Amino acid sequence: MNKFQLLVLSVIVLTLVACATKETKPIDTHFSGAYQFEDGTLVSIGPSNDKRMRMIRYEDGQPFSLYHNQDEGFDVSSGFNSEDFFAAGNFQYDSNGEIVSADWQEDNYQKQLKRLPLIRKQIMFKSGELTLRGELTLPAGDGPFPVVITIHGSESYSAVDYYQWPYMLAANGIAGFKFDKRGTGGSEGEYTQNFPTLAGDVIAAIKRLEQENTIDISRTNLLGFSQGGWIAPLVAKQVDIQSYIIGFGTTVPTPREDRWGYVKRLLDNGFGEEEIAKADQFNEIITKIVFEHDESSWDDLIALKEAHEDEEWFHTIAGSDSVLGIVASKLTHPLASIMPNFGWKLYTKWKRGDDNGPSFNHTYQPLETLESLNTPSLWLMAGEDTSLPTPETVKDLSTLKAKGLPVDYVIYEGAEHGNVVYTTDESGNRTYTNYANTYFKDVVEYFKAQNLDTENN
Repeated sequence: MNKFQLLVLSVIVLTLVACATKETKPIDTHFSGAYQFEDGTLVSIGPSNDKRMRMIRYEDGQPFSLYHNQDEGFDVSSGFNSEDFFAAGNFQYDSNGEIVSADWQEDNYQKQLKRLPLIRKQIMFKSGELTLRGELTLPAGDGPFPVVITIHGSESYSAVDYYQWPYMLAANGIAGFKFDKRGTGGSEGEYTQNFPTLAGDVIAAIKRLEQENTIDISRTNLLGFSQGGWIAPLVAKQVDIQSYIIGFGTTVPTPREDRWGYVKRLLDNGFGEEEIAKADQFNEIITKIVFEHDESSWDDLIALKEAHEDEEWFHTIAGSDSVLGIVASKLTHPLASIMPNFGWKLYTKWKRGDDNGPSFNHTYQPLETLESLNTPSLWLMAGEDTSLPTPETVKDLSTLKAKGLPVDYVIYEGAEHGNVVYTTDESGNRTYTNYANTYFKDVVEYFKAQNLDTENN
């Protein structure tokens, strides 16, 4: 390897390290909560980033962007990040410095946005030797209340700062609890995606909530997103849970989930079984290298790379939500030709890191856990999910339901991962417009039926 090639490899590795260790500054959340317009329209507000807030309308999943302005007010636009402002507002404070309402100026008339009197309580709790940061949001009244614990997806940002679900739930009579997964936000420890470890943190949160006299721990529920779809059933297998909802999660093992990223991309671009078979061959060899540490497979991978790297299907899967998509994006990068094959070996080893044998996640069979549960569950699936295989998941859920297990599901047609809806322009570029219309109501109404109705039974 010459000096220039070594420099390129070093830049790539150092850039990835910098991205992995990038710190984020604290986010202002004093305005976070549930609000209500004079006509009864319910919304939640929380931070989107340090420049804007996100408001979500409960009845139809419509998001709005509230940009902070120099006068400590905000300018309002529709959508996730538009700056086409149509309204402006200012928060109103009481004598204690707490927000009680907001004035909303739109089309030459003014509306008021009243903040609901929810209670937000910070709770630090122990999971093993680590201290994790959580926040409990309580409805108005004395309780004790049923509680819904939100479970992270694979993201590494703070749930306490950004998740708005507890406000929607508390506005409807159900307490909501969120916490920063280990190694994120205000929680100690090292970030991990190990399912048993993360399930253990949720169980630790449940044990901590047992100490709250405002919580009816017998009515504990889970709300898991994406990766949380694997973790929530693991929790329900160990602890008595009233019910759980999975948002855009899956029933299939992680290798099958990863495969869907490139399969979906190929299908959407008109490719068929022939190209999928070639991609599968590629993926099988990568799996041997990454998970089985089979060094003898490197020659096979390099041979496949040289045979297919110029073909259209290979460029199509580059950047898809899969390990193969990441590898393809690296191999089709303009600088890839100057990096020798052993350079990719070094890169892959750095990304893989050391593990102590096969990982739990890679071998875990989620369907076996689901078949052992009699806990009511609702799965809210994105019809056009490019990250998780909705068709395979629905097939499994239908089988479980046919066996008499208390499983139900909803498919939001046209929605992508996150249950967000989008439009596509002539060039194929997407603009995400809103959440699936009934998504938020489906979550709240299910938990109300599972919990609040039990008071009269």
